[in-house]
Amino acid sequence: MASTLLHTARRTLFAASALTLLGLAACGDGVTSTQSAATETLLADAMQSTPVGFSATESSFAAAENDSWRPMRRRHAGRGGPFGSAFGSGFMGGGLGPDFADGAGFRAGNARGPFGGMMPERDCTFDASNGKLVCTPGNLPDGLTVERWVIYTDLDGNTQRAPDSTTFSRQSHADVSGTVALRDSATRTVRHVSDRLITGLQKGSTQRTIDGTSNGMETVNGTVAAGAFTAERLVSDTTRGVIVPVLETGRSYPIAGTVIRTMQVSVAVADGETETNSWKEVLRYDGSDTATLVITRNGETKTCSVPLPVGRPVCQ
Repeated sequence: MASTLLHTARRTLFAASALTLLGLAACGDGVTSTQSAATETLLADAMQSTPVGFSATESSFAAAENDSWRPMRRRHAGRGGPFGSAFGSGFMGGGLGPDFADGAGFRAGNARGPFGGMMPERDCTFDASNGKLVCTPGNLPDGLTVERWVIYTDLDGNTQRAPDSTTFSRQSHADVSGTVALRDSATRTVRHVSDRLITGLQKGSTQRTIDGTSNGMETVNGTVAAGAFTAERLVSDTTRGVIVPVLETGRSYPIAGTVIRTMQVSVAVADGETETNSWKEVLRYDGSDTATLVITRNGETKTCSVPLPVGRPVCQ
């Protein structure tokens, strides 16, 4: 029964997220050849963090949001994670989340180790009709709302009111949406969705498997001296068959699977041409202490190696 539930959950998760991914891909990934220096800097700065509210979803991105990103605003959060945002020097979007990069200090067992943490939300209500725990999220910017739920199951596929030592899987969903009014009369509208399935959570398990997707869209509309502007960020993240050992001691990191991350940023001011930057990262784990990272930025590609559990990419 557990295997049937797992297959059904994975099929539902990927079918639902595929439509969103197709929508993001349809927007293209080109870049204009006549970007102004200011716009080029703005587009590059956007790659250093994630859109507002995206940290309320579950993805491989580190929780580094930027609530000031837009034309004529120079206060920026983050520098592309621990290694900066220069092409080939590090990961985009605030870097990799800790479970993907370094599991040092975690212990084996339920609610411990990589991807074993419980939900940070509060006021959870169990719905016996569908097995979902619906929880109230933490603080979010005014104007944003979150629909978030989790389903825990044991080895026999039975849903649980709360996780315990027999919990086998955790299926989660988050949907963030809304519009934030900014001080300079601009508005920031977001829609982020994530789905994740983690298995191997039961006590005594030696490894955990993670599959999931997350997609986000942030649109900022306002006016600057040159006229009205629209700035947009699209971000997506796909985790396929990532396997992480659960260790009693030492540092844990993924030994199999693939993480695909993309970000596309566009800016249009007044009647000017829309200018766009794109960045894609494909990170593959093969069981060794070095992962392979392929970065494509505006059509240019570099192949890099990443020392594990965490290290600076070395690119060709």
